[in-house]
Amino acid sequence: MFVHISPATLRRHPILGVTIGVATAGVITWLLVSGADEARTLLAQKAPEPVSVHDVVNLPGIRWVTVSGGDWHCDGAITIKRRSAIERMVLGQVGTTEVPITGTSERELLVASFDGAVNCEQRVGSTLTGVVGSTQIFGSCTARSHWRRTGNRVVVLDVGASPRRALIMIAALLMVALGGVVFAGYYLRLMFLASEPRSVPAYSVRPIEPN
Repeated sequence: MFVHISPATLRRHPILGVTIGVATAGVITWLLVSGADEARTLLAQKAPEPVSVHDVVNLPGIRWVTVSGGDWHCDGAITIKRRSAIERMVLGQVGTTEVPITGTSERELLVASFDGAVNCEQRVGSTLTGVVGSTQIFGSCTARSHWRRTGNRVVVLDVGASPRRALIMIAALLMVALGGVVFAGYYLRLMFLASEPRSVPAYSVRPIEPN
C-alpha cells in the first residue's frame, strides 16, 4: 500500500520531506551495515568454489559456489508467484522456482532457487553456480522456512547470484541512501527559509500637499 504525498503538501509541510528523506537513508544504511560481512566474504572470492551437494550443504557461512551432481526431484519443485501486480505484468507470474536436490544423504537437501519460471526436466543434472548461506543479501527466509519443515538439513542456493551482482546491489542502495540525504536536505533548507523573518520594505511617506 502506497500513500501519495503531493509536492505542494511537502512544500507546505517541509518537515514531512525531512522525515521521509532521513527515514529512507536510515533504512538503507541499516541494510548496508547488515550485509557488510556477507559482501566482504563474497568480494574476497575470485572464482566460484567447485563443490558437491554433500559439500555445499555442510559449508559454513556464505560462499560463491559451483555445484555439480545430485539427484533432482522435479516432482517436488514449487513455484512462488509475484505479489505485485505490476511485477507480474512486466516480469511474469512466477517470481521464484525452487527445486530440491539431494546428494549422498537424503537428509541433506540443497534447494536451488531460480529467478522466474524454470523447466526443471530440461535442467536436470546441469551444473549450477550461485551463492549459498546468504541471509542478508540474497537469502530467502520464505524458502528456508518452507523446506525446513521436512526435517532435513537445508541450504538454499540462489542460482545466478555472484559477488558482481552483490556489488551492483550495494551500489544501487548507496545511490538510494544518497538520494534520501539530498531529499531531506532540500526540505530542511525550505524549513530554514520559512523560519527566517522577512524584511518589509520601508516606504517614505510625504504629506499630501493641497493643490
